[in-house]
Amino acid sequence: MKINNLNTVNLENINFFNNLDVEYKPSSVLILIFTSNNKEEILFLKRSNNLELHKGEICFPGGSYENRDQNLLSTAYREVEEEVGIKKSDINVLSFLDDEITRTGFIIKPFVGVINKQVKIKIDNKEIIDYFKLPIEEFKKNENIRYFYNAVNNNLEKKVSYSIQGRVIWGATANILNQLLNKI
Repeated sequence: MKINNLNTVNLENINFFNNLDVEYKPSSVLILIFTSNNKEEILFLKRSNNLELHKGEICFPGGSYENRDQNLLSTAYREVEEEVGIKKSDINVLSFLDDEITRTGFIIKPFVGVINKQVKIKIDNKEIIDYFKLPIEEFKKNENIRYFYNAVNNNLEKKVSYSIQGRVIWGATANILNQLLNKI
């Protein structure tokens, strides 16, 4: 199970706004994978309870597109630096995943990046109150996977969540994570 299975793409030539549904607010996240000692870990953040949306939830670094952002990838870079202090130059972005639409009206473009060196994580303590890394291999273990069903338009949709080390990852974050796991 290696992230090398991801197809690397030239992200500079892609217009991520082409197919966005205008009824949703564009945003992006960066799934940051730290590699050391042949171990791959993903960075997760815990959002503050003082926020308007997604209070106290576990998420990837990221946020809403702003007019000063060149594109959704620059949104992700900006948000990563604001939330955890990691600079664009420390991240090797490999690929992106399919958009994820949230129940709160956002359309998220997930990017996948690798950090191969030591970086200092410094959370902002405004939006983000904590961080942790979890090994990718833990998400593949059956005892850490939870399935549940959502009723949507009189249909049941099977959803996935993860419970690892007392932390529950669900919703859009779990959906994006599941998409990544299916590709590596």
